[in-house]
Amino acid sequence: MAPAVMDGDDPVIAEYDVFITPEMEQQLYVLQYLNRRPNQPFVKSEGAVPSEVRVKEQSGFIEVDVALPMKTNFNRQAGVRWGEAMRKTKQFGQKAYGIASGFERAMPRASRPGAPPGEVTAQPALDDNGNEDEYIANFEDANEKGHVLNTQTYGGQLVKEDGKGPTYMLGTFKKNQLHLTRLNGLVQLRTQFHHLDAINQLEAAQRRREKESQDGAKPTEPKAFMPTVKKAGGDTAAEITQAFMKATNSEKWDKLMYHYEDADASYAAFEERLFLADTKDAPKLHSSMSDDQYLDAISAPSSGKGLKKKSSHKRPETVDISDSDDDVEKTPAKAEDAEHAAP
Repeated sequence: MAPAVMDGDDPVIAEYDVFITPEMEQQLYVLQYLNRRPNQPFVKSEGAVPSEVRVKEQSGFIEVDVALPMKTNFNRQAGVRWGEAMRKTKQFGQKAYGIASGFERAMPRASRPGAPPGEVTAQPALDDNGNEDEYIANFEDANEKGHVLNTQTYGGQLVKEDGKGPTYMLGTFKKNQLHLTRLNGLVQLRTQFHHLDAINQLEAAQRRREKESQDGAKPTEPKAFMPTVKKAGGDTAAEITQAFMKATNSEKWDKLMYHYEDADASYAAFEERLFLADTKDAPKLHSSMSDDQYLDAISAPSSGKGLKKKSSHKRPETVDISDSDDDVEKTPAKAEDAEHAAP
């Protein structure tokens, strides 16, 4: 087999003027749906438009609810069962599920002994599934009243720029121009199974209620306590994780307004946010580093002793002593000058 012939030419086929858009107060995130096919975008024509987007700004969690196609390949019985589980757990006070809630689960309040008749306690019927057949028979009405799980949730945690890692930028092209916009964060979204968390939560609440019915509700009694001085600490990995989970559970969701891809508002934001309007008067970028400084910055340290000093790119001067006078005494070159000696 004859060796491949390598073409030494490397022609430039295109040139672009690069512009950087100015900073704005609005945050720009890229959402990557890992288990969503590229040929299934979230557009109105596909019948899959996100119905709600919510974010926890401090902890960085974000969730996207996407409407499910109800008319094709939809299990109505499972939809009613899971929808009821979500509805009942939200009555307990559950605001989030999984890691976005710090893995905390709200439980129904037990009836207090001697509570006044007017006191309202969150005691939904945990094991009452007698209405499922009715909801299935009147499916459209049940769906409108919130008894059906009709959305699929994608969730993940934002990876924000912290100044230590790489800076990601979003590039958009316009003719021979490339416009770069700095990203504030990147998030990889995966399908969330909150309905299964709700089912497990209902089962745990049912076991707890059965135990209370057998043992009886324990009356509240005064307890003696001994005050102790606790060390501040809080710097171990377990303590940091515990504090993060607690803060995540207490943080509230902020709901965002979502415009699907084909909406006019999306095109307007695309033109306004991702392009530099005035390209004629845009200031030119100048590097603050020379070529040698750039090479030093990207070079790896040698043997853990730091970067070696780059030698000058100038060719060293040599002295031809082949035709020198015989009277001139020739002395051997010093050891430190050996590497600069002419061949």
